[in-house]
Amino acid sequence: MSGICGIFQLDGSPVDPVDLQKMIDGMAHWGPDGRSQIISGPIGLGQLLLHNTPQAHLEHLPRQTPSGLLFTAEARLDNRADLFHQFQIPTAEQETTTDSQLIELAYEKWGENCPDQLLGDWSFAIWNPQTQTLFVARDHYGNTALYYYKDEKRFLFASSRDAILALGIPRRLNELYLAQVLVNWPAFERERTIDLDIYRLPSAQAMQITTGQTKIWRYWQLEDTPILHLPTFEEYVAEFLEIYAEAVNCRLRSARPVASTLSGGLDSGSVTALAARALLPENKRLIAYTAVPLHDVTNSVGPNRFGNETQLAQATARHQANIDHYLLNSSHISPIEGIQRILSLRNEPDPSGANFYWVADILQTAQNQGVGTLLTGQGGNGTVSWSGAPQLTSLRHIWQKRTWKAAIKPKLPLFARKAIHRRQIKRNNWAGSPIHPDFAWQIDLAALQIAAIGKGHDMPESIRTPRQYRYHIILPEGALMGAIWAEIGAGFGLEVRDPTLDKRVLAYTFSIPNHHFIGSNGQDRRLIRAAIAGLLPDNVRLNTLRGRQSADIGHRLINSGAQVEELLARLRCSTTTNYCDLDKMQTAWQQLQNEYSNPNSLQAAAILLRGVNAGLFLLNFRK
Repeated sequence: MSGICGIFQLDGSPVDPVDLQKMIDGMAHWGPDGRSQIISGPIGLGQLLLHNTPQAHLEHLPRQTPSGLLFTAEARLDNRADLFHQFQIPTAEQETTTDSQLIELAYEKWGENCPDQLLGDWSFAIWNPQTQTLFVARDHYGNTALYYYKDEKRFLFASSRDAILALGIPRRLNELYLAQVLVNWPAFERERTIDLDIYRLPSAQAMQITTGQTKIWRYWQLEDTPILHLPTFEEYVAEFLEIYAEAVNCRLRSARPVASTLSGGLDSGSVTALAARALLPENKRLIAYTAVPLHDVTNSVGPNRFGNETQLAQATARHQANIDHYLLNSSHISPIEGIQRILSLRNEPDPSGANFYWVADILQTAQNQGVGTLLTGQGGNGTVSWSGAPQLTSLRHIWQKRTWKAAIKPKLPLFARKAIHRRQIKRNNWAGSPIHPDFAWQIDLAALQIAAIGKGHDMPESIRTPRQYRYHIILPEGALMGAIWAEIGAGFGLEVRDPTLDKRVLAYTFSIPNHHFIGSNGQDRRLIRAAIAGLLPDNVRLNTLRGRQSADIGHRLINSGAQVEELLARLRCSTTTNYCDLDKMQTAWQQLQNEYSNPNSLQAAAILLRGVNAGLFLLNFRK
């Protein structure tokens, strides 16, 4: 993924070229194929180029447009054919028309309303010298990142926070954000970051910045999508498959070979199968990577789960004639090393660090093999493989799965849910979290959590319908996933793309009445199971078990015991102890060593590794 950055001197002073170069140098790994900048008075724009598409080598960014605008972008557009028609671009010129040229034409035609006309993964900035206005926008739900900082003298933006930090702005720790990471409370998403003064521009949002004000708005509302009524289920399936296949096909436009992540499930499995099918007529092959355990995980997962993806992933790969399948056990990278590698790229702690060792292994392997594009299906749970939320609709499901709490709690009124949460906090005091209790009480975390119930990621006051619950899962304005993949992918010189989060897929699947996702026998994910008949083998397509990632994380931690001990000792001698309960982390580690079990392994991942992730970040904060 290419990257962008820029400076707007709000006091009217000229941009210092040294400052803009510092920003570019601060995110240098985003531009393996070139870096450039342009400055005009109070505005300076930068671009770091990765040749991610066949047209990318023709890009000349940033640049001044014929109408006098200054423009920079990082973009892969997926509706090029529609835009060619809209702008009457001759067929002979289409292969040499860059994505940034199409964005420029879109802005000239629709102005600040142009973002909703652009499909794909992109962000861009346009400076209008006539109105002295900077316009910045980010895609609907793509794997992109965009951050900004503003004080009384300047406005800074970049695809990476490291570019902003390179200018030496004072770092202030966002303690609430850190606490939310430690207790795995995802309400920290949306615009906030671990740096109190640096903000994230969420998906489907745009900004207008002038010397007098900053205006931010959402240009697309998934929740406004109307319900679609078709005569038969088969018609929903046919149209869904057409849209989904197109979303995959668009993401195969790559300057270098394409690969995919492949689990034993339906999301990455369907992405992989559709991509392989599309590449076959061109005699091209698809590389697929599956993370597999290094140790026996037979007794390491709970009921209705499987911890080894090998058999089902191999079945999917063998079902297509042009897939080169690689099983990666990541024996050479420990959980601690995985966290260190990803943290060095993101510079922000994350609650899911237990998966970072295999994520880093897949990305490193892809880079070593010359891959330019890595496909994933991470957004599928809320889109292509939506379960239908049977826990909210099916009494039989509730009885069979014993999901009374899951069915009743979301429907309770706000006062009842707050009372339950208050009691839970009082009873367990964040027992499954590495947060230091003194830190939690110091910021009054319990009161903040209770007050947030009914807002944003903490669900509406009550979840009455599966559609409400589903939107809560997707939540375009609050998703952090795209930024994470953009930043990690850039660190390995490739672009990560997710067709399950294509705007067209999002809108279409959200428009389907919920009952079409649940079979007459109560089986969930009916739509995707029907759509991929023939594309995936039936033992994968009809499988009802769910995979558990990093099922052997406990064994891996024990094998890297010296690293764990050394790091815990370092953390005890740092400010980490003000935020993380090192005694609790040590206890979780000791219990895992004394008795290997599924509960102890899960506890180590939740307490030890989440604390390690936060601790490693704090060790380098302000350095």
